[in-house]
Amino acid sequence: MAAPNMSDGFGSTNLALSPAMTDTNSDQATPRDSALAIIREEHRTLSSVMHALEQLVREMLTRRVDADHALIACMLYYIDDFPERCHHPKEDEYLFRLLRERTSSADAVLDELQAQHVRSAQMMAYLQRSFVHYLGGAPDGLRHCADAVESYAAFLGDHMEQEENRVLPLAEKYLQPGDWQAIDAAFRANQDPLRGEQLQQEFRKLKQRITNLLPRKLKSH
Repeated sequence: MAAPNMSDGFGSTNLALSPAMTDTNSDQATPRDSALAIIREEHRTLSSVMHALEQLVREMLTRRVDADHALIACMLYYIDDFPERCHHPKEDEYLFRLLRERTSSADAVLDELQAQHVRSAQMMAYLQRSFVHYLGGAPDGLRHCADAVESYAAFLGDHMEQEENRVLPLAEKYLQPGDWQAIDAAFRANQDPLRGEQLQQEFRKLKQRITNLLPRKLKSH
């Protein structure tokens, strides 16, 4: 998978969370700049959690770290709860819909990406099921769970790369100021549990454990 055109990249396996995990202040930005920044930030946050999960499970397979089932569950909770219930629906309902209204040149890539949103939910459900089977003692359960994590991470990285490198440039070209106001308002309302003052208690623990515990365990690898 080719690396996306951005400084930190979706393919990084660095367990230190990206700058997207920190709070941002887009009050002084235009609605277009604010919306684009939020979308990219949400992508980077998801990428950071996904790659931390991928490396944790890989290290568990080689017995370099102890199993941390609660941490994996928290990661899966975030990856399912926020992107699948907030991020992707907002893309479909606002960014993609408004772009279709402005130009037909984006139809092919939008059709592909919206089909991938459906596929993403299916793959996430399979990943969660593989984790439950592993906890239940299924033969080669950890291996199957690790394979599911790896497959989903590759799928998601490619999906976000296409959105940033193919869709967002078209959006910048064709969308009007009123479109960006609607998109910005929708994404601001997402309240990603890993951003800002609305951090929920369980996700505070997730953020702390990803940023503090994992690097300490794996920093020598």
